[in-house]
Amino acid sequence: MHIKNRLKRWFKLRFFITYPFGLFVLLFCSPTKESFTPGICFVILGLIVRLWANGYAIKTHKLTTSGPYSVVRNPLYLGTMLITIGFMIMLNTSYAGLGFVIIMAAVYYRTIRHEERALTEKYGKIYLGYKDKVPMIIPTFFRYKKQEKWPFSFGRIIENKEYKLFIWVINIAIIFRFKGYFLIDHESMDAKKWSLVALFIVLAAIDIGGEIVKWHKKRNKGHASHQK
Repeated sequence: MHIKNRLKRWFKLRFFITYPFGLFVLLFCSPTKESFTPGICFVILGLIVRLWANGYAIKTHKLTTSGPYSVVRNPLYLGTMLITIGFMIMLNTSYAGLGFVIIMAAVYYRTIRHEERALTEKYGKIYLGYKDKVPMIIPTFFRYKKQEKWPFSFGRIIENKEYKLFIWVINIAIIFRFKGYFLIDHESMDAKKWSLVALFIVLAAIDIGGEIVKWHKKRNKGHASHQK
C-alpha cells in the first residue's frame, strides 16, 4: 500500500478512535480465565464472518449479494463488531468497553449510510430493491432471492488481505492472554503456554513469508519489465 494511502487509512475516524483506546486496554486491561473463553468465542465468530464475507466480496464492478450478503448487507462490519465485542468481554473493560462499542457502532452507522448513498448512485433500483429486502447489520433468516450467485473463493480472501487480519487478531489475543497469565494469575511457563508461543511464531512467519514472496515477485516483475 502506498504510504499516502496508508496514512489516509490510519486517520479514518474509526481507526483514529481505536488507537488511543487500544493503548488504554494494553496498559490497563487484562483477561482472566473466566473472561477469556467467552471473549475469544466472539472474536473467532467475527473472524469467521469476515472470512466468509471476503470469500464472496467483489468490491469493484459488481453489487455483492451472494453468500452472507444475501442475509445481511454489511457482513464485514458485523464481523468487526463481533471481534470488538469479543475483545471487550475478554479484557474486562466494563463501562469503558461498552462506551467504545457504542461509539464504534455510531461511526460504522455513519460509514454505512455514506456507502449506501454511493451504492444507490452506482446501482440505482437494483441496490434499492436489495436494501429493501436485506437488513443492514442483523442477519435475517430468509435469503435474498434475486442475488447473482457465484462461489466462495479463497483467492478473494488473499486478494483482500483478510488473512492478515485473522493472523494478527489471533496473535493480539495471545499477547493479552499472556498478560493475564503473568500479571493476573502469576503463572509460570508450561507446555500449554509454549504451544501458544509456537502458534504466535508460526502465524507471524506466515504473514512475513507472504510479504517476502510478494516483494520477490514484484521485484522480478520489475526486472522483467526493465529488460524489455
